[in-house]
Amino acid sequence: MLKELYHGKISPSEQKMKTAPEKTQEWMKLSAEFEKSLTPEQIQMYRDLSDMQSENASQDNEVLYIQGFKDGALLMMEILGE
Repeated sequence: MLKELYHGKISPSEQKMKTAPEKTQEWMKLSAEFEKSLTPEQIQMYRDLSDMQSENASQDNEVLYIQGFKDGALLMMEILGE
């Protein structure tokens, strides 16, 4: 696994996320209904905020992935050091 990771054959961030299709459909339906009640300017602001939230979530996931990898390595070092 480490060789594959090193050579770029494993890329967790590019793997398809497994989300519940019903939750995605529900979000899309509610979002469309909500947008109907907004002015064009509010729709743009809502979409901008949604994009920002999605980008922030992606960045958070990256930070958490790295921290989890570091925590796992530290745990292994501690186990092997005993």
